[in-house]
Amino acid sequence: METHSAPATTDSKADGLSNDAQWNISSHARKRSRTATMRASGIFFVALLLQSTSCTRPQLVEDATLNQERLYEIVERTSRVSGMEVIHPLSVKLVGREEIRMLLRDNKSSTMESDKREAIETGRTIMGLTSNFNNPNAEYHALLSRMALGMYLPQKKTLYLVAEPVRSAGGGIHLNSLGSLGQEITLAHEIIHALQHQHYPSLFEPKQPLWGQQTDATLSLHAALEGDATLWSTQTAGFRGGAKDPEKVIEESQDAWGPLADLSVWQRELLTFPYTYGYRFAYHERKAALESPPASTEQILHSDGERRRSFQAIDLSDLGRSIEQKGCRAIHQDTMGELMLSWWIRNLDANVTQQAWEGWDGDRWITAQCEEQEIAWLTSWDTERDAIEFEKALAGVMGTFQTRATLNSLMIERQGQDVVLVSHAFEENLPELKRLARRARVTTRHELAAHFFRN
Repeated sequence: METHSAPATTDSKADGLSNDAQWNISSHARKRSRTATMRASGIFFVALLLQSTSCTRPQLVEDATLNQERLYEIVERTSRVSGMEVIHPLSVKLVGREEIRMLLRDNKSSTMESDKREAIETGRTIMGLTSNFNNPNAEYHALLSRMALGMYLPQKKTLYLVAEPVRSAGGGIHLNSLGSLGQEITLAHEIIHALQHQHYPSLFEPKQPLWGQQTDATLSLHAALEGDATLWSTQTAGFRGGAKDPEKVIEESQDAWGPLADLSVWQRELLTFPYTYGYRFAYHERKAALESPPASTEQILHSDGERRRSFQAIDLSDLGRSIEQKGCRAIHQDTMGELMLSWWIRNLDANVTQQAWEGWDGDRWITAQCEEQEIAWLTSWDTERDAIEFEKALAGVMGTFQTRATLNSLMIERQGQDVVLVSHAFEENLPELKRLARRARVTTRHELAAHFFRN
């Protein structure tokens, strides 16, 4: 989600953009052309990545119209810098914020069946995952609607450039200090998403339903895609000395909230993680980041150019079938992962330190409807000391979690490097939970899919 801001337009002018400013660029029209992928984009900290700017050129957008020559130029330059050729034509459309809101709403409705979406949202609610964590909800889309500067929807194969400035929750306008350069980088960012879609279509059109139960893997893939687009789009603007040190980008971004200043800590981190830590991941791994995508947010958070960390993939499907034979209904299972676990526990107690989650080595939770709503959550840790740290932190927030999740009773048990949290219906079935949990050590997204696809 990219958040430098475009020139302001009136509501009436913005409404007319959809018909007046649409270009379909074919690879036959100018030797090369570019397309773009599903991301609402607005890199608010993009100025941190720029080492220099280039000479004055005609504006990309003038009088609510895209300059076609500038558009072709940016498409060609982005393809050259990213190293990805254009395969299919690219459709670019200039829109206002209301149209972005409608596109996000319609995309949500079309990408997931209502019963599956309901099961996911019910499961997350039982786990105490509030709307701060749920990407597909109305609050998140409202946030993107007022802050995104560009978006690509794979279903429509269309890139949208927003012709209105970023707005705060109170309606304040945030103008972009980068001006036209900011618009160009936003366009380049979305073009790269389009090229990613053309070159790595399986990353945008996953066939297996299992990905609806893999939030951690989904967040890590999102970071890899956004990090790759951020790395190459900023370089299309012209650099002195190459890409900026990612450690400095992460450090400096902590104080560069800009239009995100009115958001909660959790919303800020949700929005910025793919661009900061994703940028570092892409910086170290380059094209390997997409050729063999990451499988966990742990791999993004601790990327250092060395070998990726493996972790335990834990499947609780056999446990779900077992409890259904006892009259319960399994609702949803998912993996929290290191990143979301850190958000979850700090949302319960902001004073919990990172020692509580940094030794993550795998987890899986499942929710069920018995006489009451129930949960079971199995976590695994790098060392027994890490498990003890998490057990201690979990015990400290259990009362708050129980109240928020409206669960009657909860029990924590640690055995070696495993920590288990269960509600009442699962207390007598702890041995069964551990016996039925299928585990495999994985490193790649392919290995993760192979482990879960067996069910």
